[in-house]
Amino acid sequence: MDTILSNPELFKKYARPMMLRSVLNSLMYTADRLIAALFIGAQALVATTITSPLMYLTYAVAALFIGGLGAYVGLLIGRGNIDKATHVSSGILVLLGGLGLALMIPTFLFHKEFVHLLGARGNIVEMANVYLKVFSLSFPFMLVGRGLDVLIYNDGSPRYSFVLNIIVTMLNLILNVIAVAVLDLGIVGLAGSTVISNVVQFAGGLFYFIYRSKLIKISRPTLHMNVLARIAYNGLSDFAMLLVDAVMIFVINQAFIRYLTPAHFEAYAVANILIFLFYGIFMGAAGGLQPILSQLMGQGNFIKLRSLLKHSVREAMLIGSVAYILSLPLVNHVLKMFVESTETLELASFFYMTMGFAVLFSNFPLQLSIFFTAINRPLESAAISVARTLVLIPVIAYVAIMAFGAIGVATGFLLADLILIGILVVYMKRIELSKLVVYE
Repeated sequence: MDTILSNPELFKKYARPMMLRSVLNSLMYTADRLIAALFIGAQALVATTITSPLMYLTYAVAALFIGGLGAYVGLLIGRGNIDKATHVSSGILVLLGGLGLALMIPTFLFHKEFVHLLGARGNIVEMANVYLKVFSLSFPFMLVGRGLDVLIYNDGSPRYSFVLNIIVTMLNLILNVIAVAVLDLGIVGLAGSTVISNVVQFAGGLFYFIYRSKLIKISRPTLHMNVLARIAYNGLSDFAMLLVDAVMIFVINQAFIRYLTPAHFEAYAVANILIFLFYGIFMGAAGGLQPILSQLMGQGNFIKLRSLLKHSVREAMLIGSVAYILSLPLVNHVLKMFVESTETLELASFFYMTMGFAVLFSNFPLQLSIFFTAINRPLESAAISVARTLVLIPVIAYVAIMAFGAIGVATGFLLADLILIGILVVYMKRIELSKLVVYE
């Protein structure tokens, strides 16, 4: 099995493809936003940013089952219970399809009310309305597609997952160029391209399990309430992470609206396009190792678990730091493609330099949160997510923005993560992984 490989070999095989995929996805997403800014206007960036809390809320509901599915299936594979892993997987995929429809319908019908609730005003309202209405059509395909992707990784095929996601990302970029730049479909084209890309992701995942799967097969779906509760329990951490992210983004958006200018908001939205690259590095590292971590927990190999976590944190921090330093001379040239105003450009550069540095310290909390999910201990993971993004960051950042202005954004993130890192280091030194009980 892959678990006999050394930590560097495991990181290379599982974590690096996911990190590269996450970064490339972010780069393509950046290219999409560039197309939107060039051919629709900077308001398109603000419109997508203002609707993002609702998107995070949708992802959170889905993650309750997707994250829990990956960790539970990995645990079953580690214990050699392939039949149960197969039946559980099929049942959850059907559930995800129904959940996607349940989320799509109210969003499609009441998009105007949602947009108003999120704080859109003026010229942004109509653009945000159209974007949210069209984007909601992707929910069923997106949810099932993400579930299939998690299973592909657990099935031992990270390369297939990587290639499929790169194809889908490039397709999304090409469709955006055609729809927005050539056909002049505006925000409809931007959202519609995402819908089509999610359909292709879904089809690619389905093809894998029909023709190429190794262990997990598509079978008659069976799902008992105790298993569903078990998966939802384990997905609680991912649910909490995304749910509180939605709250955090909403609170910070409101702080911008109340205490800063529209130019600050636009600059922050632009800078965030690049800052997401660092989250991709850190979460890609931990997410890529999820199948191995879950299997190690199932095997009871606790020494390997701890050493692999340490290696992943060090490696991802090194990669993230090098990326940040090398990007500094280039960032202004990239940001110029998104904004025309000199004032906005200066603010965007400021946000990138300060927030980029602050985000480096999110590596350990993010990886540790995903680590506990992977080893089927969601309560610790949920506690980390809630402490970080529901309590520490919103409170500190909101107060700091109110007191110090733009610098308060990075200050809030940095102080929150430093406090949390101190607590988590002490906790990890005292905890005995072998004594942790996995809920059955």
